[in-house]
Amino acid sequence: MHCEQRQRNESTILECFGRFDEEDTNHFIQTLEQLQIQGLRNIVLNLSPIFYLDPKVLNLLLFAQEFLNSHGGTVSIVSPLSSVRNELIRGKIPDAIPTFESLYSALHRPHAAYSQPSQ
Repeated sequence: MHCEQRQRNESTILECFGRFDEEDTNHFIQTLEQLQIQGLRNIVLNLSPIFYLDPKVLNLLLFAQEFLNSHGGTVSIVSPLSSVRNELIRGKIPDAIPTFESLYSALHRPHAAYSQPSQ
């Protein structure tokens, strides 16, 4: 996985490309630590360019949320690809982390987050 960082208003967009699997764990954690050290608090994790999300990294997303929250930050996820979105839903990630279908919604419409319907 390759990540690029950019600022938009008061949010930092971390765009991730390619496959997000277990081999990316250390790189992802180092990136989170760098963002926290830089004082960046509102992170939008854009998984739109991700074509494969390994179920083994779902706990890593929960870790990211806990890590950023413990340092006064927030994290949200953007995931329009149905395969990635379905994996997030199976892992109940939208129940813990605001998850959006578009970057615009993540930045401007926080009420538009979706979650898994109660079963």
